Amino acid sequence: MAKLERSVLAVDVVLFRVDDGELAVLLHRRAQEPFADAWSLPGVAVRSAETLESAARRALLEKGGLHEASIPQLHLEQLYTFDALYRDPRGRTVSVAHIGLVPLDDAARSAGAWRPVAAVERGSLPFDHGQILETGVNRLRGKLRYTNIAARLLPDTFRIDELQAVYEAVLGRDINRANFRNKLLRIGLIEQAGVKAEAVGRRGGRPPHLYRFTSEGVEAEERDFV
Repeated sequence: MAKLERSVLAVDVVLFRVDDGELAVLLHRRAQEPFADAWSLPGVAVRSAETLESAARRALLEKGGLHEASIPQLHLEQLYTFDALYRDPRGRTVSVAHIGLVPLDDAARSAGAWRPVAAVERGSLPFDHGQILETGVNRLRGKLRYTNIAARLLPDTFRIDELQAVYEAVLGRDINRANFRNKLLRIGLIEQAGVKAEAVGRRGGRPPHLYRFTSEGVEAEERDFV
C-alpha cells in the first residue's frame, strides 16, 4: 500500500474594518520562525476535531487578539483556497483563507494591530499573505457593488455619511452623496430609522436622519448599484 503524504490544512483570515475613512486589516507579529517578528495575517493549522470556520475564529482569538465575546458576532466567510506548492517553507500547506468584517462600534477595535490596507507595502507580508490580502480586498469591493454586505461594517443604525464613508473607503473613490442615498433608498437596500436627536448642538438645526439596512442577511441585488 502506498504511503499517504501528510499535508497541513490551515486557515488564514483577512479581517477588515473601516474607521476614519480608511479600510484597515488586522495583522499580528509572528512569534516563531519562519518569518519571526514579521507582521502577518492571523492563521492557524486546522485541528482534527474542528471545522474550518471554528479554526478561523480561533485564529482571530489566539493570533489576532480579539476579545472572545466579539468573535461570534463577526461576519466570516470563505475567501479562496491557496495551494501553491512552496507557499510555506516548513512543508506542504494548503490554506483556506477567510474574509471577516467588523462593525464600526465593535469591541474588536482594540484588538491586535490594525493597519490601513493602503499602508501595507507590496511584498512586506510573509508566505503568500500579500496575495491573500489583495484577493480579500477585491472580493470585498466586488460584493459591495451588488450586495448589502456593507451592513457588516456598520452598527445597526447609521448616518448616511457613515455609510458613504464605508463605500468610499472600500472602493477607493468618492461617491456623490445625493445620488448615492437616493439610489439605495429607491432599490430598497436601506430605509430611514429615525433621527439622532442628541447630535443637535446648542445652536439647534435639523437632527441627522438615521438609516438601517432592510435585510439582516447578506443578500444580492439584481445588478451593480454603485
